[in-house]
Amino acid sequence: MFIIDTNPPKEMLPLLKKVERFVGYIPPHFSLFATLNPKRFEMFLNEIFYLTMHKSINPDFFALLRFSFSAKHNFEYCYTFNKKLLLDKNYTKEVLEAFETNSDNFPLDKKHHALFKGVQKAIDEPKSFTCKDIDDLKELGWSDADIYDAIDHGAFLFKFSKVLKAYKK
Repeated sequence: MFIIDTNPPKEMLPLLKKVERFVGYIPPHFSLFATLNPKRFEMFLNEIFYLTMHKSINPDFFALLRFSFSAKHNFEYCYTFNKKLLLDKNYTKEVLEAFETNSDNFPLDKKHHALFKGVQKAIDEPKSFTCKDIDDLKELGWSDADIYDAIDHGAFLFKFSKVLKAYKK
């Protein structure tokens, strides 16, 4: 699975058990991150927990964003994890397949769909992402902080996918 054996230190086990209670299992990449650098793993989890309690963005948005980006860019671990997470949240296989093949089938409201499209553009075509894109999102009620959180999380996914690809057997 990975080029190193995962063996998280004892102090990480309660945190991994918390993840297991939340998602039903310990994702292998979480075990890898906890093994490589426990402090950074805590920071990773804090980011995820922050997003699950976001004040203005539906927490499912972030899982849908990760699911879509991981499908498009072949981030195997993120894809599997987020697909399971979304299925556990009662998104159907059909809904996810429709979204995976066409991002216009984004399964949240139009406001969140616009934010998703903005993140896609910011990540995939950053030179074409402009003040107008931000203004359009603000007109829908998104704040600068919301837009930043969404784009930041899209970039966050790429960072960790590169780490996983580096450590993959």
